[in-house]
Amino acid sequence: MSENIVVNDSVKITVKFRDIDINGDEVAITVNTVEVLIKRSNGTTLLSTAQSVNASFYDYVFTPTIADTYTVTFTGKYIVGVIEKIIVVEQKLYVSSVSVEYQPTITLGSDETITFASEITPLYLDPESILSYFPDASLLEIAEIINNYSLEIKNMYTLSDAEDGTGLSFTILEYIKAATACELSRTYGYGGNDEVTLSLGDFSVANRTQPRNSITRDNATTWCQIAAALRKEMLASRVGPKSMQPKGLPSLANIGTSGKTYDPDTGVPIYLSDRDLYGPGKRASNASDPMPKRGFKRYD
Repeated sequence: MSENIVVNDSVKITVKFRDIDINGDEVAITVNTVEVLIKRSNGTTLLSTAQSVNASFYDYVFTPTIADTYTVTFTGKYIVGVIEKIIVVEQKLYVSSVSVEYQPTITLGSDETITFASEITPLYLDPESILSYFPDASLLEIAEIINNYSLEIKNMYTLSDAEDGTGLSFTILEYIKAATACELSRTYGYGGNDEVTLSLGDFSVANRTQPRNSITRDNATTWCQIAAALRKEMLASRVGPKSMQPKGLPSLANIGTSGKTYDPDTGVPIYLSDRDLYGPGKRASNASDPMPKRGFKRYD
């Protein structure tokens, strides 16, 4: 009860009996009888019966005479088929007097923000593993980014809905981790700098990012570069060599005794032999060979 209650005040306590159906909607429950059990902090009890306002709404008027903390319990009974079921509703009641004041022992000392989110699936990486790198980020923010890259992996490898990440390779999990850290580094700036300098007395070591044509694990220095290198490895592992097929050659049926080669579509000779060009017993030298060396047909 939010309002202050003092002794000899009459308080109307109300209760509504509801349940959740299979669709997730609240529905009222028809209750046959409702018993009220009021218990003091020392264990003294008072048992009574609530008054019915309607089939699922009951109230009870209570007049405390002693300052104390009371526990009010409503027990509703209803019948489903031949089975009797009960619903219990309980709340605290703090009653004060002129000399004694009772109030809740647990109070909210400061404002607390509670964030709710829908189910995020798939989630192939635990957000807790990223939180240590980016402590300013929330678990929900990290989980949403991991979910984005998990969907990319699911579509890339055509994974089933039953996959939870335990069957994935080390490279895939490291890619999701690096890609998530890359996105978070844009906001929180903990992804690594292009130039890192370490000094110890007169000794100084500088690691600078030099322009490069290809990013690999060896030369990557930031989260984003590591993610790009790992993604390249994943794509390369999914590509295999295609079968090699030679250029179509004429069949033996289309080759005559004179050495002519015929086009299979038009039936016209394409390449003539030396016999056809120069007559029997004559061969042309390589220098006087009139045939092109580029493999063109005569009508190309």
